[in-house]
Amino acid sequence: MRKFVCSIINSGLSLGILWSLPLAGRAGDLPDEIQVHGFLAQSLFHTSDNNLFGQSDDGISLGITEIGLNSSYKPSNRLSFAIQGLYRRAGNIDRGSVRVDYGLADLTLWEYTSGRLGLRGGRVKVPLGLYNETRDVAFTHPTILLPQGNYFERSRSLLTSGDGGQFYAEQHTGYGDFNFKFNYVVPLGNNQEIRSIQLGPFARGEFEAQPTVVTQLSYELNGGEYVFAVSYADLQLDYHPLAGDRFGPGTSFVRPLMLSAQYNGEKLTLTGEYNYRRNVVKGYGILPNSRFTTESWYVEGSYRFLPNWQVTVRYDTIYANTDNRNGMGFERIGLPNHAAYAQDWTFGLRWDINRSWMVRGEYHRVHGTMWLPQADNPDRLHTTQEDWDLFGVQISFRF
Repeated sequence: MRKFVCSIINSGLSLGILWSLPLAGRAGDLPDEIQVHGFLAQSLFHTSDNNLFGQSDDGISLGITEIGLNSSYKPSNRLSFAIQGLYRRAGNIDRGSVRVDYGLADLTLWEYTSGRLGLRGGRVKVPLGLYNETRDVAFTHPTILLPQGNYFERSRSLLTSGDGGQFYAEQHTGYGDFNFKFNYVVPLGNNQEIRSIQLGPFARGEFEAQPTVVTQLSYELNGGEYVFAVSYADLQLDYHPLAGDRFGPGTSFVRPLMLSAQYNGEKLTLTGEYNYRRNVVKGYGILPNSRFTTESWYVEGSYRFLPNWQVTVRYDTIYANTDNRNGMGFERIGLPNHAAYAQDWTFGLRWDINRSWMVRGEYHRVHGTMWLPQADNPDRLHTTQEDWDLFGVQISFRF
């Protein structure tokens, strides 16, 4: 416990040092057409069993560190530019790297009284579900970890942003607001976690993502009081084995269809999302060609019992294969049966100290290890436990 408290204090001191630095983009420093913003979030995790983002089993892991700085420039009413640099560290999944999270030009093709059409090109964010486009900014979601059945942290790099373009259309009516986005991008993710999800820990080759279509239609009523969205992606991953690999060349197709709904009241927010993901596996030598369905969903309620305090309760569930919910045969690819599913009860508390600072904590009771990172648990077959507890705290800052 002493180690846990000291870690929190050290994180707070780091944030305090950042806050004391001069911040570009404060009022009066830049012209109105240039905006600069940033954020920082530090999480710490403890688990009763298994490891999450470092050595958290019976200890404290440094969790997730995210530092972002973004800028936008609007030289005219129809043209704007935006870029964000991101530093992220998440245990052994990502040991610390700086990358361009997005960098794009936005051109309005046609603007009229009730809407507009436009194009974005460069490195663009991927519209999938309610949270994917803003998941790096802690203030935009109610808990430290998003529901992992729908928003995997271990493979997040695959569908957070991509290089390509986006067509968008906005239409405002007396019955609500409609937004449509169509992305054609090359995903950026190509890491060990994606490989372990598809083939288990024995694979040694590399996946290459092909150009991907991602589209979303959303509808908002009463200025966002009610939000509904349908999202779809068509992802192709080509596997290139290395010499001595037990797998041959192969291709995996992943096609998620996500349905989202949210109610935002004065104090109460209710959210639910359902993800029906079709998977096709071809080749790989020792694996038979197959088709199977991954299913995940969650329901969540958040209540603001004081102006700056919010409590959240969520139930989140996922099955890797709806025809094999118990994971029979998973040991053949080096995974335990309980890597085929996960059910997670989450209880969270959030305190918005002011507009710039936020602190929150949460507890998870998890049954199954479907979304547990392979990088933090190299021998999942023999060392991971089916039932486990997760505790987390986070301090966040933005300007």
